Amino acid sequence: MRNFWDQIMIVLGIAAILAIPVFAADADAAIVPPPNTGAVEGVLIDSQSGEPVSYAQMYLPELNRTYTSHDDGSFHFYELPTGTFTLKVFRVGYRDASFNVVIAENDTSFVRLKMSGSAIAVQDVVVESERDELSELAKPEQEISGKKLRQNLGRTIAETVDYEPGISQRTMGPAPARPVLRGLGGDRLLVLEDGERTGDLSGTSSDHAVTIEPMTAERVEIIRGPEALLHGSNVLAGVINVARGYVPTTKIHRASGSLSAQGESVNDGYSLGGSASVPAGAFVVRGDGSFRKTQDIVTPIGELANTKIQTTNASAGVGLVKKWGTIGTSASHYQSDYGIPPDPVAGHPGGVQIDLERNHIETKAEIFPSKTAIRKIELRHAFTRYRHSEIEFSRNLGREITGTGFDVLTHHAAALLRTNRIGIFENGAIGFWGEFRDHSTPSGRNLTPPSKEYSGAAFLYQETEWGKLSLNGAMRLDARAINPQFSGNSNAAGIIRKRSFAGISGGISGIFHLNSQISLGSSAMRSYRAPGIEELFSEGPHLAVYNYEVGNSNLDAERGLGLEIFMDVKSPGWRLRVAAFRNAISNYIFAKNTGERSIRIYSLFQYQFVGEKALMQGVESAWEWRPFTAWQIGGTASYVKAELVDLDEAIPRIPPFEGKAYLRFHWQEFSIGAAVRAAAKQDRTGEFETPTDGYAIADLSADYNFAKSGLLHTFSLNIENVFDSEYRKHLNQIKHIFPEPSRNIKLLYKAYF
Repeated sequence: MRNFWDQIMIVLGIAAILAIPVFAADADAAIVPPPNTGAVEGVLIDSQSGEPVSYAQMYLPELNRTYTSHDDGSFHFYELPTGTFTLKVFRVGYRDASFNVVIAENDTSFVRLKMSGSAIAVQDVVVESERDELSELAKPEQEISGKKLRQNLGRTIAETVDYEPGISQRTMGPAPARPVLRGLGGDRLLVLEDGERTGDLSGTSSDHAVTIEPMTAERVEIIRGPEALLHGSNVLAGVINVARGYVPTTKIHRASGSLSAQGESVNDGYSLGGSASVPAGAFVVRGDGSFRKTQDIVTPIGELANTKIQTTNASAGVGLVKKWGTIGTSASHYQSDYGIPPDPVAGHPGGVQIDLERNHIETKAEIFPSKTAIRKIELRHAFTRYRHSEIEFSRNLGREITGTGFDVLTHHAAALLRTNRIGIFENGAIGFWGEFRDHSTPSGRNLTPPSKEYSGAAFLYQETEWGKLSLNGAMRLDARAINPQFSGNSNAAGIIRKRSFAGISGGISGIFHLNSQISLGSSAMRSYRAPGIEELFSEGPHLAVYNYEVGNSNLDAERGLGLEIFMDVKSPGWRLRVAAFRNAISNYIFAKNTGERSIRIYSLFQYQFVGEKALMQGVESAWEWRPFTAWQIGGTASYVKAELVDLDEAIPRIPPFEGKAYLRFHWQEFSIGAAVRAAAKQDRTGEFETPTDGYAIADLSADYNFAKSGLLHTFSLNIENVFDSEYRKHLNQIKHIFPEPSRNIKLLYKAYF
């Protein structure tokens, strides 16, 4: 039956792509292009030499439009709605820039934008008649793109963002790494791709990988505060969104794209990737692909067996770009084989091999109504089929068998209306979201009963400004129903039955601008999270993590209250951000080690899902100083203390105090840097959890780029763990067996055209 539905969805996806030209033929007759559109054309130049800046990546976040400047530095955006928009520009060798551009009705604005070298701090250039900047609260709190993305590019998204303040990574080998933000991970941290949920199971267990390949990512956004509620109800820590641009939304007049190759020494690994966008009349066709292969990781005390990775990722999309908006569709495929290392103490003695596959079809439309209170209408639907098998070697049978299997079919649908100024509110949104998930465990040992899950949400977001005070707020209503196939049965988790949940989440945040350089802010967030199917109904051995998991069918929903205060200081020569937070969560759900062995499989310890009152408090900071034109010094630091209040115990798997300091020197198209990553010891551990010692690790990096033969060539060299030190990270679940990787030399080449 599942194969039948797979075929149906593939046929529908192909039909959607083929139907776009038919739709387009009638689109102009059905939808009258609004008169309030305009365009912007211009050229990017070097502020020192006056030479054109080619191959710069340009992004209009309010309209989700992207572009790459031509060889002569020229660029253009056509058929844009009127208004004032933010234009972000990224180019290796230059400081990231942000400009405001005004789009006038039936007019083309011609602008000349200057970019400064990366070692020179300058104020943003504003191209407009009257400044009307969007609230700082509407922008991602952290954004990783361009040169920074290449420098930090890792095997996984978690490794790529690991250097940001407040972020750690949960690992169980190199492949199944997932970000942890302010001590919150798993299903408590949404990891999105192009604003959509991935449909994988990475949030449910530490052996499950995130199905996002960082090689072809355009940028990574970290969103906090009330705006995060547009994506989910459980966002105390925030949201991580990986922007790829699967569905083209910008009209282009020439082909553009990139080619990448990366190699690393610690695992004899390599990866290849590429992306391209090609104009086809009113359409834009886009495709990307990547391949990654590594051998076993080497550590200072030896090779870590069964840590090989082989991943293939590919996508193709087409978009129609007209004056009234855009419509398009895309299809993508992700397949990965990776190993979980053997752990004779607390894991599978022979290791486990995981084979996963994700197929994804997405269709979305963006419509710009003519002179109404609604600025933009976004409609989207996504279908995802995710399959995952955990393969072990049976000594009794003398062959490999599937120990645990997962098969999840997911449909997402969403509608979002972004509004213009309405009364005192300057920028808002109202939306609806729905999801259907069909869970099954098709082979091997079944952890959970086959179930169907129905979820829905409605949400509202608004911004306003009163003088020096910027405010934004959001409210969200969520409901979920979980319907197990075998209702009425009983197991160690309790009575298997239909469960329904509903809850309200919300938040408000404000920034007070003391002057042009100093801002103070605070936020309050109310979160809500319904328990997952695994937490409610699981019973059985999960051999990849070597646990015997038992759910709790009587669990209630989690509800949290988060408070935060922060300060931002920005000047031409330096900047500082400091934040303190407090998150109180009632009924914090986690798998607690009971200390007892499973009756069914005596070698496994039994983990029971429970709900306890939790409190997380912490601070984080980031700073940067440019004492001289060519020198850059900076660092980050973060700390979180987490405890189960009623039990007077530490919450397991919480990162210790962590920090990083770096020094970089820039000269023309070349830069070189050194950094130190450090962590304190972690002896505030949960029951049956082992402590870890502190460490300090040195890294080196260098970057060089040049333009030649119609290409922008970039090289990034990183040497990690320069002195081949032996150290262990607290969130690595196999830290008691092997330390972190040895010295690693990574070289990335990326060419833009």
